[in-house]
Amino acid sequence: MTPTSCSLTETSSSTGFYSTFSPEPLKFISSHYFCPMPRLLLLLFLLSTLHCKAQEKESVQPFLVFDSYYSFIGNKSADVWGFKAGVEWNKQWRFGFGYNKLSSDIIEYKKLPAEEISYAKNDTVKAQLFLTYYPVMAEYIFYRKDPWQLSTPIHLGYGNSYFQYFDKNDSGRKIFKHGILASQIGINAQYKVLKWFGVAAGFGYRIMLANNPDIDTRMSSPVFAVGIKVFPGEIIRSIRED
Repeated sequence: MTPTSCSLTETSSSTGFYSTFSPEPLKFISSHYFCPMPRLLLLLFLLSTLHCKAQEKESVQPFLVFDSYYSFIGNKSADVWGFKAGVEWNKQWRFGFGYNKLSSDIIEYKKLPAEEISYAKNDTVKAQLFLTYYPVMAEYIFYRKDPWQLSTPIHLGYGNSYFQYFDKNDSGRKIFKHGILASQIGINAQYKVLKWFGVAAGFGYRIMLANNPDIDTRMSSPVFAVGIKVFPGEIIRSIRED
């Protein structure tokens, strides 16, 4: 998201303050949700190519998952949106990579570092947490009986986190930006609704192997996941049969 294209408004409630980002709606929506879409389309093309090359080897099938993780950051509920894509091998293993982004507004008051004080009205500001990371995954399917599957996924993702505040000129400024390394393990259940897609749910635990040293907010947390799984190989096969 481009910091300078947004403005921060405050609304008071019985629980404190929260923020909304609103100006240039089309630009905001595009940057917030669809930045990874060109990469996703390229990935779908590559997976389709892989399926075509491996169609005589039914042990290799591409997959695509859109999912949301419900967890906690600090003492606040936090939703992380993302997608993953890869291949299923021998009907027992899945390997892939993806994209995850914090979609909840996590707002905290932060004391500015010395070099930032001249840009702000006060030395303590209201700032929003941003978290983005790119996980690689391995998933072992230990139970399979159509339409059900049970599996154990393991994720390892690298990315970054930072806080953003708005200065005297209402321009967004990033503070405390640093790389992070997150891991996650859990148990998933999948139900194949149709041959083209299924639904999934699971639970697990997110562990920050390397957290941002400048941010003391706790990010390790239990997680509950829901998602929609798409089977590009089945879609391609159906199109060809028609």
